[in-house]
Amino acid sequence: MGTQDTITLALTPRSVHKKKVRALRREGIIPAVVYGKGFDTTMVQVGQKDFEDAYKQTHGTAIINAGIEGKNLPVLVHAIQRDSIKGNILHVDFLKVDMSHEVTVDVPLVFVGTSPAEKEGKGTVGHETTSISLKCPATNIPSEIEVDVSSIVDKHDVIHSSDLKLPEGASLGHGVSEDKVIAILVQAKFAEAPTEAEAATEEAAAGPGTPEA
Repeated sequence: MGTQDTITLALTPRSVHKKKVRALRREGIIPAVVYGKGFDTTMVQVGQKDFEDAYKQTHGTAIINAGIEGKNLPVLVHAIQRDSIKGNILHVDFLKVDMSHEVTVDVPLVFVGTSPAEKEGKGTVGHETTSISLKCPATNIPSEIEVDVSSIVDKHDVIHSSDLKLPEGASLGHGVSEDKVIAILVQAKFAEAPTEAEAATEEAAAGPGTPEA
């Protein structure tokens, strides 16, 4: 568990909007906007490949050092609008971050260790969620949170959000209950119903049944 390296990304002021942005997308440019508390909302654009490369590195949780007309702004990817059919990125919202304040981000969960219960064939560890909302200093956003499933020894063991080891200064995000289930043992069925072929084999092996009266 650690903080991610800051990624740089060049943004350019954008003068076109509404339907005219379609031309930008055809040229491989994504229309975007930067906004935040105490910051004048600014329309910008960014190269599609440049953005996708940066997003792969940050997973949407790390601070991006956005360069706009010679100025550097710390931003987070706040929202991505995609085409519902092709999945192409249509628009990106960047949130300007005050580095002296806390931010709320969704941090990926990484499941580690081996559950004794799963190893003994009692069931399979089910991952109920793959990320967790955290409130933490903008200067100390974790890249991931590890979930050690070795604590799941039997069917009664459950890992809740309150069991997660959070970095110093971090807490669960607003609305995230400490009872939120992160991982649980999904028990194996005691007996599987026989397939049609198995049932036919068993019937043939048993021989003819008792004739009806």
